Amino acid sequence: MEYKVIDVHTHIWPEKLADRAVRHVGEYYSYDMHGKGTMADLVESTKEAGVEKFVIHSSALKSSQVEDVNNATASHITENIAGFGTLHPEYEDFEKEIDRIVSLGLKGIKLHPDFQFFNIDDRRMYGAYEILRDKKLPILFHMGDVKYDYSSAVRLIKVMQDFPGIVVIGAHLGGHLKWEQTEEYLIGKDLFMDCSSTSRKLSPERIKSIISRHGTEKILFGTDYPIERHKEGIENFLSLGFTREENERILYNNAYNLIFK
Repeated sequence: MEYKVIDVHTHIWPEKLADRAVRHVGEYYSYDMHGKGTMADLVESTKEAGVEKFVIHSSALKSSQVEDVNNATASHITENIAGFGTLHPEYEDFEKEIDRIVSLGLKGIKLHPDFQFFNIDDRRMYGAYEILRDKKLPILFHMGDVKYDYSSAVRLIKVMQDFPGIVVIGAHLGGHLKWEQTEEYLIGKDLFMDCSSTSRKLSPERIKSIISRHGTEKILFGTDYPIERHKEGIENFLSLGFTREENERILYNNAYNLIFK
C-alpha cells in the first residue's frame, strides 16, 4: 500500500444481527451494501486494502441499550482498533456513563440523530455536550438526511456556537444528501469532516471542491463500512487527485493525531 490509512468510520453488528442490520441500512439509504457488517469481514476488508487502523461505531437506539453497546464496542479495542461510544437523549446519567466510556478506552462518541430520533440541538443533549467539550472527546455526528431534519448543518452550527471548543466530526462531508447545507454553513468552520458515503452521490469535482475549501487539515478518511469496502474507498479517494502531502494528511495523519496519538 502506497499510503498508511486510518478509516475513522466503520460499523459492525453481532453475527446474529448483522445480515438484517446491513439490509436495513441499504434499504434506508437505497445503497448496494458491499460488506457483511461483521467484525471478521471488516478485518478482512481492511487487510485486503492494507488499512493500518480503524474506528468502529454503534448507536444505541434506546437508552436501555447504551451501556451494552458501549461494552460491546470496547471489547474490540486493540492497538490498531479504536471505538467510539454511544449516548441517547433519554439516558439518565451522562456524566457517569461518559466517565465509564473513558475508562473503557473508547476515544469519542458517535451520534446518529436520524436513527436515534432527536435533533442535534435537542436541549436534552446539552449536558452531555458540555461534559464532552470539557473532556475534549470528539463527537462524530451523522449529518444530513432527506427524510428528517434531525441532523441538519444549521442544528450543528447552533451546538457549536453554544459550546465553543467542542470537538466535532461531521460525517459524510457534513451533510449526506444535503451537501448544499455543508457549502452554506460548515465549510471553513472549526470542525473536522469525514469523507465517507460521498463518492456514490457526489461528483469527484464537487467532493474535491468541498474538501479543498474546508481545508485538508480538517478532513478524515472514512468508508462507512459495510456500505463500502476499503479497497474501493481508497481507490475512489486517491482518484480525486490531491497531492501526496494532502493524501497523507487525510488518509492518516489527521486521524492519528485526533484519535490514536
